[in-house]
Amino acid sequence: MAEGTDVDRSQVIAHFQELTGIEDHDKCVEILSLHQWSLEASIQDTLNEKEGMNPIFTPPPNAPTQPQDLRRRIQVPITRYARVQQTPRGAVARQYSWWDWLVNIALFPIRFTVTTASDLFQFVTSFLFGFRVGPARDPVADVQQFVSEFEKDYGTHHPRFLTCGYDEALSKARTDLQFLLVYIHSPLHRDTPKFCREVLCSQEFMDFVGNRLLMWGIGLTTQEGARASYILRESSYPFLALVVLKRSRLVVCERVEGSLSVETLVQRLQAAITNNEAELVVERNERSRRVVDQQLRVDQDAAYQESLAADREKERRKQEVLEREAAQVRLAEEKLEEEQRQKEEFEIDRAMRVSRLPPEPESNDPSSITVLLRLPSGHRLERRFNETDKLESVYDFAYSDNSDQLPQKFTLVTNFPRKELQPDNTGGPLLCDLGLGRRCALYVHDDTEN
Repeated sequence: MAEGTDVDRSQVIAHFQELTGIEDHDKCVEILSLHQWSLEASIQDTLNEKEGMNPIFTPPPNAPTQPQDLRRRIQVPITRYARVQQTPRGAVARQYSWWDWLVNIALFPIRFTVTTASDLFQFVTSFLFGFRVGPARDPVADVQQFVSEFEKDYGTHHPRFLTCGYDEALSKARTDLQFLLVYIHSPLHRDTPKFCREVLCSQEFMDFVGNRLLMWGIGLTTQEGARASYILRESSYPFLALVVLKRSRLVVCERVEGSLSVETLVQRLQAAITNNEAELVVERNERSRRVVDQQLRVDQDAAYQESLAADREKERRKQEVLEREAAQVRLAEEKLEEEQRQKEEFEIDRAMRVSRLPPEPESNDPSSITVLLRLPSGHRLERRFNETDKLESVYDFAYSDNSDQLPQKFTLVTNFPRKELQPDNTGGPLLCDLGLGRRCALYVHDDTEN
């Protein structure tokens, strides 16, 4: 991992700090750089130094290297429980002749050279590149296999195990802010059956775990179990590790190795919880504060959006009022323009009609007819017409009123019997044909509204 991005190295540093508890960032970088950024090698050497043992991957000066110990550690899941082959009872050991001894002595330098070169090559490659235990192909299947075998051997009366991989279990402990109890199951260890029946499956232990702890278990013989074992670096079984979030990092705050009674185990775990629960309380309070702050921001944003919507609605209504008022002003202006246009047309029409009035007959003319016009305002107009004049001339006479009291649209009406007098297309009929007599009164009916 010597050639990695800054993001990858930051993740490696964070994981290294979580598992070793070293807070000094520069020191973590120094250790990882010394091990060519191999996370597994750095963790193992760091734990060795804490326990007073010599580091394996970076041996101190003048210290003998131990490649065999290193290979034995990496191959724990495969060789830890390998059965020792013994000579069957009654079998006869092979007898070597002098010829066999001569051949062995002759081949000894070759065997020694080959074995030494192989061990040296393995040590150099491990020193340069480090050993790695990669992630399991299917960690969930490994966990389900462990739970199935556990229940087959010890029944279903046991604490609830998380059915997920090791990394996901750590993430859940971080998210839920709970202690995580990791159990690595060694099925071939002599203390395992008794520990599982009398401790893990006991009602006292189940009541203790309850809802206060998350519990994750895995079989040592699976790929995920080998990976967890390599990271936690247990030395004996049964093995339990209590993981807690401290200062934003997951660390192992208690390690239980070897068989214990349920009372002793509960006391040790309770003491570890008591000593480290303050960190979780601080983190819970901090998270609650963040949640409250976030909710406050959400409420503030909602209130701002509501206020903004109210302002927009207010502005919209104001704009509607302005547009309505503008429309009213525009209509009023159009109305005034229309009235002015009609008035101008009326005045033009008035001047034309007055100019075409026929001459007024003399008062003693026997063929004259005196017409009295009464306007709606009560104003009166009187004039003499020749009986051969047309009805249109009487209408023209009505336009001669200068009192501005004549409606723009009107109809001449007789009083009794009531009859509307309307000129035809030629301006007729003649006044003598209307039967008005020599003197008549006509009313000007206002048709403007109609």
